[in-house]
Amino acid sequence: MSKEKKKSWFRRHKILTGILGFFGFIMIIGILQNAIEYAEIGYSDYDKDESASINSTFLVPQDEEVDRIWKIGNITSITTNASGFIDGSQRSISQSESFGGTSILTKAYRFDSVENANLFYNQQKEEINIRGVEEWSIGTDCFGIERESFLSGTVTGLCWRSNIVFYVRSSSTSYDYASDGKDFMKIMLKKV
Repeated sequence: MSKEKKKSWFRRHKILTGILGFFGFIMIIGILQNAIEYAEIGYSDYDKDESASINSTFLVPQDEEVDRIWKIGNITSITTNASGFIDGSQRSISQSESFGGTSILTKAYRFDSVENANLFYNQQKEEINIRGVEEWSIGTDCFGIERESFLSGTVTGLCWRSNIVFYVRSSSTSYDYASDGKDFMKIMLKKV
């Protein structure tokens, strides 16, 4: 009498194995994509204790950094009575679509010390920290929230890098509103 060798679980469940393998592959791709995105922005590359001396007008998105589909406003100066504030700049960026559009406001605040920038970051973070609203994570020393309504949404976020605080607010009638604000924050973060 010949003994039949029992097939392995994977051979008996070929379809299930294929599905699990596919989802595992997609998960690995997602993890790698996030790792590459974090590396491009340089989350761990900046030194919190080193002050950046770049003028704030160069920290907001520049014309050559913004795709042509966006309408770019002029860079304007902003002021605040925060302790140690040196200079600040803001720029509005918008895009019109058939049945709506997206409006983004970017700001960069430069301070005389890392401590004053951190103090300002924490104060501003408390102002936008709303309970029950989804948070978005863009890396270390960044905080943002997302609010959705029927076909629109808003994003507000802050990032602190050495003596600089970045701010972005995005509102849109599109489902892709969150990625727009985050994309412009990433442009600014690469500069410090």
